[in-house]
Amino acid sequence: MATAEHKKMGVIACTAVVAGNMMGSGIALLPANLAAIGSISVIGWGIALVGALALAYVFSRLGMEDPQEGGPIAYAGEVAPILGYQSGLLYYHANWIGNIAIAITGVDYLSTFFPALQNPIYSGITSIALIWFFTGINILGADWIGRLVSVGVVLLLIPVIITGTAGWAYFDMAQFNSNWLMEGHTPDSAILAAIILCIWSFIGVESASVNTAIVKNPKRTIPISTMVGTALAGGVYILSCTAISGMFPAKVMAASGAPFSLAMGHICASLPFAAYVPKLVSAVTAFACLASLGSWMMLVSQAGCRASNDGTLPKAFGVRNSHGVPVMGLVFSSIMMSVLLVILMFMSKGGNTQSLFGNIASIAVLLTLPPYFYSALNLLRRYGFKAKRAWLQICSAIIACGFCLVALSGAAKSALIGCMIVMLCTFIFYVGKDRSAFEKKVNAERDSA
Repeated sequence: MATAEHKKMGVIACTAVVAGNMMGSGIALLPANLAAIGSISVIGWGIALVGALALAYVFSRLGMEDPQEGGPIAYAGEVAPILGYQSGLLYYHANWIGNIAIAITGVDYLSTFFPALQNPIYSGITSIALIWFFTGINILGADWIGRLVSVGVVLLLIPVIITGTAGWAYFDMAQFNSNWLMEGHTPDSAILAAIILCIWSFIGVESASVNTAIVKNPKRTIPISTMVGTALAGGVYILSCTAISGMFPAKVMAASGAPFSLAMGHICASLPFAAYVPKLVSAVTAFACLASLGSWMMLVSQAGCRASNDGTLPKAFGVRNSHGVPVMGLVFSSIMMSVLLVILMFMSKGGNTQSLFGNIASIAVLLTLPPYFYSALNLLRRYGFKAKRAWLQICSAIIACGFCLVALSGAAKSALIGCMIVMLCTFIFYVGKDRSAFEKKVNAERDSA
């Protein structure tokens, strides 16, 4: 069922979705994570931004030449059907699992106001309630999510931009230098660790291309929103995180559960309302994270719809309502998220749910990298290595491939092993599916003979 034009997202909403998907879940705790490495991470930012922009260009170019619902799933399938099948499974399952981490992050920031949410049981129940709330919002149509994410990104950008601009007035070069390299790291290992962390912060660069079916004028909107959204997120990341690395001792920031609340409290310390600033920033960050959750749920449902159309997932995942939303796929993913959250709640036994889910989330992120890699191969396949007038496309595709390989090479051993096992298992399912198609073909040929 086609989506009504007025229900689709324009350039501004689509750009907000791209930037919001990256920043909503990535920036909340990023300064604290980088502080554990040291301010040397600014080098990792530079390298990762080049790779992210190259990948953004890959999706922009593919979206301009051949916009397809499902984005990386569709482009992987053009390289080889088996890769499209694998990407459909990896991308869909990686993202609904990863959405739980976003929900937990948002609830973490809400615990500033409701301390009981620090208990993993209450945190899980609240996360489930929020998941179903955003399921309902998604059912209303993409325009609602676009508006919500637009507001969330704008509100989130206020404290982050203040930190990345006014925060530089509090930047101390001596503090930055003393934070340069944290104990336990060599320069090489620190830069690699920073690159991996920064690369993971750009997950979501493909958001516009995945949502092609609900985007106005996709050949124009997808390239603009992808490049602008990625550049916006990258600029915000680097300015704010670097400013913070010169404001506090690395150990103080690394121990913070709300780094931007801490930074804004420091910047506004001389103002009369300074005591309220940290809580206000926590509220804004929580809202942005949860708005990002709604956006990622929309992305997952669209990816599942594409996988359904390709025969990778059951047909029910592709059934759309009058707003063009794959309702059944959306409900199925929300059920799976809720079930996994319940399992995590019981497994935590009063412990830390976030740390328990950390290993699962890292595997989920790694599973998104193969579809990225295959998409870059698709662009390379379209132009080859000898096209003299396509040097930008070729270089971008090669850099994007390197971007994915670096991320995989720096992953934890256990997470990488889990990723490889899942990837290889998808081939087993594909062979079973392909065998059924082969038997039908043989029987048809036999009947015609």
